[in-house]
Amino acid sequence: MSRAYFLIAHGSPSADPQQAMVQVVSHLASLGKVGWGALESQAHPLELQILHFCQQVQQPVVLLPLFLLPGNHVAVDVPKALAAAEAIAPFPLHCLPFLGSQPRFQVWLQQQLVNAKADILVGHGSRRHAVLPWFQQLCDSLGVLPALLSDPESLSNALKQRRALEYAHSHLFGYFLFGGKTVDAFTEQVQQLQTEYPQQRLSVTPAIAPTPEFIATIAAILAQDVVS
Repeated sequence: MSRAYFLIAHGSPSADPQQAMVQVVSHLASLGKVGWGALESQAHPLELQILHFCQQVQQPVVLLPLFLLPGNHVAVDVPKALAAAEAIAPFPLHCLPFLGSQPRFQVWLQQQLVNAKADILVGHGSRRHAVLPWFQQLCDSLGVLPALLSDPESLSNALKQRRALEYAHSHLFGYFLFGGKTVDAFTEQVQQLQTEYPQQRLSVTPAIAPTPEFIATIAAILAQDVVS
């Protein structure tokens, strides 16, 4: 039986992330019926967004959470919404592991870090204790230093490590999707740190953008599920 696809975003009141999601979904049309919803900044809770999509497509739905860290949204909020949706959906729902854990995405991310000559990967962080070791392991595998916005000293400590090794330049890569308040906070923090470390030139990739290569990676993850 054919399947439809539903991408789960964090959600933001900012226009850029919403426009990016529309762009991603429109470029995935070759896969069939594709929709998206979000945990926040939507008129209806996520479980109702999933239900409405399922009713529209009238077929089983594969869901992909577009989250980069295994925080509370991945561990608690999405499973809770999915369980509520499964109880009322007229067709089966199948949720894939979150985007940040997908091997194809990690291969794509590593290439982006190489292209940007990135030195530090900056994530959002989480109250969930499992996030820090997971992120540390990811950064180790990618060959970059980790930093988390939720820890005010994290990025500063990473820059101190770079300075101790006498590097004159550090490129910071934002491990965020598309934009919004988190990205604004990241760029503001970098500007502040540049004044604190004038001897070290800082450059930034603010966030992951909905490039054709990124969208192709999403398509490959979804298509792989069809094959499997």
